[in-house]
Amino acid sequence: MNVRIVALLAALLPFVAVQLTYVLAASHGLVDWCFPYIDSCTSISATGRKPPASYLFRATMLPAAVVLMAYWWLNYSWLGHLQRQRGNSRQWANRWMLVLGIVACIGLILYVTVLGERGDAWRTQRRVGTILFFSFTFLSQLLMLAQLASLRVPGVSRWPLTAMRTVLLTLLLLGLLTVVLDAWDERWYESVEDAFEWVLSLLLQGNFLLGYIVWRQAGWRLELKE
Repeated sequence: MNVRIVALLAALLPFVAVQLTYVLAASHGLVDWCFPYIDSCTSISATGRKPPASYLFRATMLPAAVVLMAYWWLNYSWLGHLQRQRGNSRQWANRWMLVLGIVACIGLILYVTVLGERGDAWRTQRRVGTILFFSFTFLSQLLMLAQLASLRVPGVSRWPLTAMRTVLLTLLLLGLLTVVLDAWDERWYESVEDAFEWVLSLLLQGNFLLGYIVWRQAGWRLELKE
């Protein structure tokens, strides 16, 4: 069974969903027209907060969370199989990759389901969901890269792994930069915070696309056995 479509959907579905939601929200005057990756005119949350954009956001991002869960489970199965073939009984990194990836997806669901709701409890849930999704997805991608680098999967060239490493390092540095900027000048940072959010989200999705390229180069297929 060719499962590469799962990796491709994991990369493209959330990205396309956010872009379409922004266009819909802007066309209805819910947010300003701009290039949010640079202009920092609106947050990702604001694009999907009010109808009709909120309907599109939920209808696409909730299935995207399920696709992402499938992506991490398939990675866990594939990498675990490769490790067992090579007699590697220490698969803690693979198990943690799966656990953190699933929890990240749960965080995304927690965030999406209450987006637009008012109240401190819902605000806290959105904040927790956002933190879980971004931080745990980053850690899962890091553990995946570590396993791919150690296994040296046949057919997988060096460049997608190097690109993954570069993206993860960039994410880490940008994350640290946001902390420094917020501490240095909180008011100024608030004026650029949304742009950082858009860029971080784009980089995170870029690593899923690189995961698809790795799957394609490896040419692996899922086999169901009785």
